[in-house]
Amino acid sequence: METDPNEMVYCPYNKAHKMLRKKLQQHILKCREIYKDEIELLVCPFNKSHLIPEPEFLAHTRSCIDRKIIAHYQHSAPAELTEDTRHEKIETEENWDDDDVPDYNPQLYVATANVVREPNGMFPSQRKAFIKEERKRLLGEDSDDDANEKTQSRGGPSKATCPTSQRSAPYKLPNRQR
Repeated sequence: METDPNEMVYCPYNKAHKMLRKKLQQHILKCREIYKDEIELLVCPFNKSHLIPEPEFLAHTRSCIDRKIIAHYQHSAPAELTEDTRHEKIETEENWDDDDVPDYNPQLYVATANVVREPNGMFPSQRKAFIKEERKRLLGEDSDDDANEKTQSRGGPSKATCPTSQRSAPYKLPNRQR
């Protein structure tokens, strides 16, 4: 038995409230809060949208339409297997439980794969060290500080005199002059 969601129903808390059946559950939540001290309604064990006053509760549980639906499923016979629904057991020599394979470790995989990792949840000093290690890992290059020291020791231009610096890698941060 299907009910029409466009059917108009009345609120169990206030009969002046009339709404579509599909809006009843949402409305009951509001009215339950408003009328919690004034009206005590019991919830039907077969349908949560059935709210019944205590004197009528026993009669309702005996005659509830939804009780018949639940009783039908409780007392119906289980499905029988026929030749059409049965199939032969599939035998195979493969057993994944017997394989001696190490467990998957996502941290180990990401550390060796060509994946850019984000330094989330780290302190600034840890973030700086992480970025330096990532740059070495991904590009096989030295960090900005090491490269800057090498160029200055060879007499090359320093970052203070060279206003534009080319970034060849993600995580290349300009050195801060302090």
